[in-house]
Parts: sequence; C-alpha cells; structure tokens
Amino acid sequence: MKSFLLRFVMVVISLTGSAVLAHAQRSDILPPQRRQPVVEQAETFISPPAQPEIHSRLNNPFFPNSLKPDDELLTAPIPQDTSAAVPVAPASVYELLETIAPQINPTGSISLGGEPLLLFGQKKVRVGDELPVIYDGERYTLVISRIEPSSFTLRLGAAEVTRPINSNSSP
Repeated sequence: MKSFLLRFVMVVISLTGSAVLAHAQRSDILPPQRRQPVVEQAETFISPPAQPEIHSRLNNPFFPNSLKPDDELLTAPIPQDTSAAVPVAPASVYELLETIAPQINPTGSISLGGEPLLLFGQKKVRVGDELPVIYDGERYTLVISRIEPSSFTLRLGAAEVTRPINSNSSP
C-alpha cells in the first residue's frame, strides 16, 4: 500500500511538472497569420491622411483676402515722417558703454571670503560675470571686470567704464 501511494504521488508530480513545462514553453508571440490584421491596422494609423486641396479664394486668418500680395496697400511706398527726431547711435563702443552704464545700478558691494561681490538686490555678481542688457532693441553683454568697495568697472569689448556704487542704505 505504501508503494502504491508512493507511485501515485510520483505520477501526479510528474504530470504536473510536464504540464508546467509545456505551459512554460508556449510563446507569448502570436503566429504571423494572427498578427497580420493588427499590423495592417497600425499601418493605417501611422500613414498621414491625404491633404485636401485648398482653394486659393479661401480666407486665410493670418493673411486676409483684402491684403493679397498684389494689393496696392502692400506695394505702396510708406510715407516717411521727417519731422520726428531720429536717435543717433553712439559712434564707438566706448560711447555705447558710457550710454548703457548709467542703467546698471547695483545696490551695494560686499566681500565674501576675500572675494568682492556686487549686489543687485538679492542677486550677487562676481568679477568676470556677464550682465545681459537690452539697449535700443539690441542685446549687449557687459562683463564685470573689477569690483571695489565704492565702485565697479564694466567692460564691453575692449572699452571699460568705472561707475560708483550708490548704496541705498545710510551709514
């Protein structure tokens, strides 16, 4: 009886082991015949739709029909107002820097670890840092070349200008 029970357990274990092994060998990838409809549907999704022909008389919201390129409004000369004063651009980089420099107004200077820092509110600027400035619609990059306790030096190209630091706090 014991051997019969042992044989029965062995048969059950071998059958479940072979079923598990057969299940493990089965692939999760479907055969090509079953994948083909999905592939065809995916190709229809990724192909761009045919673009309809746009009629030239349709109103474009970014270029209305009333202002077509052949219209007189676009080809007519623009009247020039000669009575308005035209601002004169600085003749040299040094003059440009002298014009821009008064716009740079630091709030003070400190020395932190022996390194001088220029303060613009909470922002701290070191020697060699760049300050982007927009003047007359042009972007210029000024470099802080020197920081003293009461003044700082700005550089634009080869030109340098030294400006005082106007501290807002009273001693």
